[in-house]
Amino acid sequence: MTTAEEIPETVVFDTEPLVAYFCDEPGSDTVETYIDAVMRSSEGYISAVNIAEVHYIVRAIDSEERADAVVEVIEETGLRRVDTAEAWRFAADYKYHYSPALGDAFALATAESVGGMLLVGADDDYDDITDIPIERFRVEPA
Repeated sequence: MTTAEEIPETVVFDTEPLVAYFCDEPGSDTVETYIDAVMRSSEGYISAVNIAEVHYIVRAIDSEERADAVVEVIEETGLRRVDTAEAWRFAADYKYHYSPALGDAFALATAESVGGMLLVGADDDYDDITDIPIERFRVEPA
């Protein structure tokens, strides 16, 4: 279990941790620790592409209204959205060099652009990445 003292000053959220948190999947308690840290003292970021992914996944699981509410809560936590204009070139580089899913490339690009640690789940797109600090909140998919 991650403690508040172990959370870095700057955290970037991939899609999977937020879906796990809002849909009460395994590992949601760990993600909650990171969200609490952002609400207190850490800086938190999310790519505009990843927030779009959160919305459509929650919508598919539940409803459009629930997805809209989740995005509102994400914004209220203090997570700052990084628009594609700020990160697209980094994302293109990650896509070219490592071939992750486009959303994962934007998560990586966001972490690079803000100098933060990227919080991810069991996604194997991150297995070969060594130039960005990555923390997994779980190792098995939900």
